[in-house]
Amino acid sequence: MARQTGILLLLILAVSACSLAQVVAPAPAPSPLPTVYATYTVQPGDTLSQIAVRFRVTLEQLIALNVDRYPTLARDPSTIRVGWELRVPQPNAAVRETATADASFPQVDLNQAARLVVEGINSARARYGLVLFRSDVALTRIATDRSTDMIAREYFSHYDPQTGQEPLLRNLQANNFAYQYAGENIAEIKNDAGWVPPLLTVAARYSAEDLANEFVTGWLNSPDHRANILNSHYRRTGVALAVSRDGRRIVATQVFSD
Repeated sequence: MARQTGILLLLILAVSACSLAQVVAPAPAPSPLPTVYATYTVQPGDTLSQIAVRFRVTLEQLIALNVDRYPTLARDPSTIRVGWELRVPQPNAAVRETATADASFPQVDLNQAARLVVEGINSARARYGLVLFRSDVALTRIATDRSTDMIAREYFSHYDPQTGQEPLLRNLQANNFAYQYAGENIAEIKNDAGWVPPLLTVAARYSAEDLANEFVTGWLNSPDHRANILNSHYRRTGVALAVSRDGRRIVATQVFSD
């Protein structure tokens, strides 16, 4: 793990990164499952991961909501079948919760930052004569789920703090994603101080360009992350960032596959 710490006034800012080969100690207990449900009937072409993203719930939470009725989901999320009736959070409640969060701090364009991360990573690959990464919709969706999950449940690891499993592999499986090689880089920028003025949170201080530069530079300066980025087996990638409600923490995930 690479870590650097700086101080600005009373603000403490930490930058952390982790590659799939490393294990990070589990963080706090997961946030509770939604208590208000709706029912969604699985349609042709649906994957469990797509349904989780649609209803703004993590893959593991969606499995937990439905494992009593469909126990095979715990072993293999790809066993989902057309016609199954899944418990999902009430859409309106999820929208209200997101709207509240969105209004609580200045916005940074996370999608633009993700695009700039891919550009920066591809520039590094070009210098070594490697094939440039092609952005993949499914991998981007998986990266989105991973970053969102680490923000929502307040942990930073390649391993689920509740199950000990690797969410990347679960997501690849749930999406029926065909691959021979796969990997993941994660990183976070956060305010470590007990109290931070709203205008000094990472979401307020960092532009999309700043975020991309921070994550790309950090990964390239770390041997394990750099190895993933320059791996000649990898041809496709997906990058996504997520930010906490209070703007004090931003997580980035990059997923790789052949």
